Amino acid sequence: MGEPLQKERVPIGKINASSDNSNDDAINVALDKRSSQELILAFAGPIGCGISLAIHESKRILETIGYEVHIIKLSKFIQTSIDEGAIKLESANYENTSDKTLRILKLQDGGNELRKKEGSILAACAMQDIALQRGTQAEKAAFTGALSDYVPKRTAYLIDQIKHPDEVSMLRKVYGNLFHLIGVISIFEKRKARLTTSDKIDPSDISMLIERDRRQEDSNGQQLDKALQMADFFISSDQGTMPSLNRKLKRFLNLLHHENGVTPTAQEYGMYVAYAAGLKSACLSRQVGAAISDKSGKIVSTGCNDVPKAMGGLYTSEDQTKDRRCVHREEQICFNDREKESLKDGIGKTLRDLKKNNSKDRLIDEDSLNIVLETIYKASHIKDLIEFSRAVHAEMDAIISLARVGTPGIAGSTLYTTTFPCHSCARHIVAAGITKVYYIEPYEKSLAQKLHDDAIAFEVEDDEPEKDSTGSTPATSLVKFIHFEGISPRQYLHFFKMGKRKDEKTGRVISIIPIDAPKSVGEYLDDYRKFEAKVIQHLNLTLPAVKRAV
Repeated sequence: MGEPLQKERVPIGKINASSDNSNDDAINVALDKRSSQELILAFAGPIGCGISLAIHESKRILETIGYEVHIIKLSKFIQTSIDEGAIKLESANYENTSDKTLRILKLQDGGNELRKKEGSILAACAMQDIALQRGTQAEKAAFTGALSDYVPKRTAYLIDQIKHPDEVSMLRKVYGNLFHLIGVISIFEKRKARLTTSDKIDPSDISMLIERDRRQEDSNGQQLDKALQMADFFISSDQGTMPSLNRKLKRFLNLLHHENGVTPTAQEYGMYVAYAAGLKSACLSRQVGAAISDKSGKIVSTGCNDVPKAMGGLYTSEDQTKDRRCVHREEQICFNDREKESLKDGIGKTLRDLKKNNSKDRLIDEDSLNIVLETIYKASHIKDLIEFSRAVHAEMDAIISLARVGTPGIAGSTLYTTTFPCHSCARHIVAAGITKVYYIEPYEKSLAQKLHDDAIAFEVEDDEPEKDSTGSTPATSLVKFIHFEGISPRQYLHFFKMGKRKDEKTGRVISIIPIDAPKSVGEYLDDYRKFEAKVIQHLNLTLPAVKRAV
């Protein structure tokens, strides 16, 4: 689910020691003056999702609320690196390829080559562009001081587009709460149609391009799935109309500026509850949360992935010394990993026995044998097995919790899960009568689509009827697995926490006008040591006795 939210900093700017210090207004004003008016929005989405429409619509909306907007295309840095020979591409890889496909392949491979130098190098390129734009802005404003003292005007930088989680981590680390990642989602058929009709891509190349874009084996390759799950806001482009895209982006940007009266959708609330439930997990593999809502939308059960205990339920912190989760056991090892390593050792022993009994293989050295072993282990997908885990999965915990207390049933309910269900959970979800599943994080190990396409509709829109893989069964009789759309759980508290909504004297609603409003999640221009020094300087000037006492 991405990184934890950063703590909000309370910095101090330039304090005028001669100002009226009868109360703390002066120091608060100084703080507010050092609040940044910049905004960095990055976009991530699969090829063919219509991401350029989301970027340009965001630009239009931001300009209407007073932002100067700059679009930064990461593909520009890749193309420049190719043209100037900073990276080398193998020409043999592009034989018998159409011009349209060739351009995409070269950009994909160029990005991979750049990331071999540094995983977050494209994020660094974007930062350099932002710094240059800021310098140009200061020059136009005839600012003559140090650039670090320049307070930029209301400016938004839109980064097109992110393909790797290292890029997200770097941007978030540097810009803190100024940075937000927007994930643009779209089902396969809609992406395929856009690539065919709008981008004129040869239909025979589309599946290959989509798979390369989504995830590559090389850690430096494109890892869109991992980057996308780190988004602060997910938006579907599948309604196919600009008013729909505008409405959803406008809602996000209004929330970003603390508009009153905007409350969570059922999806946002359900996923936030699932996310919160997942934080209870002490599983060594990952934290996953799930929540089930009934037909009326009421949350009736939650679950997380963790080890079951006798007499029902999972171990929790309340079990104290009786807590037998893997992290607290004497072995302190993941049982799933231990069993898979045991299988690997068994394969290795078999290979060594074959070598010992076959004279022709005796010339194979140990290093070569280990390479063979690793190749077999990888090809067998043993490392993807989930059967040896002690943990009950979050979805199953939520379902079992309802069964344990004897509820009327969950037929027709909706399940929210932070991670796409595994095939084991998927079959139980189908059997339980759940009709919809919303998820965020993909799960490569799941065979749900391969094993249960007769019962589950994958890659479908939320409200439109679809067909199963045979093209015959209407989706109303299938369980829908749908990517979550809305404010991500990691930003839920920041975006929906109530600010000041009414005038205390009159009781009238305070209207928040985005063109005048600060961001709901603030960030400041200075680091904490500068703030600390300024506060101390101010203190020593206003209350010297404290300095002598220290």
